[in-house]
Amino acid sequence: MISNSERYPLQSIIMDDLFSSNKLVVFLLLIIVVTAVGTVWITHQTRMLVSEKGELTFTKQALENEYLNLKLEETTQSDNTRIEAIATLKLGMKRVESEQEVVILE
Repeated sequence: MISNSERYPLQSIIMDDLFSSNKLVVFLLLIIVVTAVGTVWITHQTRMLVSEKGELTFTKQALENEYLNLKLEETTQSDNTRIEAIATLKLGMKRVESEQEVVILE
């Protein structure tokens, strides 16, 4: 017994008709699919970049805060009165009297 697909090759007829007389429709359908995939990909990439930008902005703010704290600490640590106090108390240093100064001339 002959099956319907052998007697009437419907799939073959549809494919032949689709590609022989509707090339423009197939081409436009392909372009639409490619454009849709491209749009989805671009949207995904944009969202990823926006997320990365947010993370980088947060990191930048943290680094700026750390920089300001370090500048403040540097200013505090380099204060002359603090340095003199450490020199006299911890190291036992004292100012040189003018009578004790020795000037070497060449």
